[in-house]
Amino acid sequence: MEEHVHRSLRWAAEHMALAETLEAHAGQLESVFKGVPLTTGESGPYWTGPAASRFADQAKQLDGGLDELIESCRATARNLRRRAEQLRTSAARTPI
Repeated sequence: MEEHVHRSLRWAAEHMALAETLEAHAGQLESVFKGVPLTTGESGPYWTGPAASRFADQAKQLDGGLDELIESCRATARNLRRRAEQLRTSAARTPI
């Protein structure tokens, strides 16, 4: 039983660490890509032509997917925290 408690607490800590990592990366994704020009007009007169148009097209496509990825990271972090709490509760209720 004691090994079960230690294993549950270790798993809970690992779940929390992964949740924190995902949450941090979600925030970094959001801040890194915020302000990326999504149209050629946003980059001003200094960047025009086919390359600018291709970049803007790809940036628009990635923008929606990026929002989904950020939300997925945050949802997974919430689920990991919830599971960590369940593991800690289970460990606390286990007689040693």
